[in-house]
Amino acid sequence: MANIKRNCDCCKKEYLADERNLKRGWGLTCSKSCAASMREKAKPNYNAARVERNNERRANWKHYYDKETGTAVEGYTDEGYRIIDGVAVDEFDAPVYNVR
Repeated sequence: MANIKRNCDCCKKEYLADERNLKRGWGLTCSKSCAASMREKAKPNYNAARVERNNERRANWKHYYDKETGTAVEGYTDEGYRIIDGVAVDEFDAPVYNVR
């Protein structure tokens, strides 16, 4: 059982790979997250721009705009109400109480 130094196919980081796994076609990446990223990129309908947009939305999930009303949604209350422009609203967009 020999370990071989190699560079990750995804992030180019150097790591030790098991020779047996390399013979099986495994061990081409340094981590499970890099392996998942490689699998995602290999899908036939992979769209890098869409992934970038989704990642940006996830990073700013507390600050997005409701498409129908064009108002800023700032997150959710502990009770589960959406916060729109400082007002907690229910599922019918009826104001419940002021958050600020």
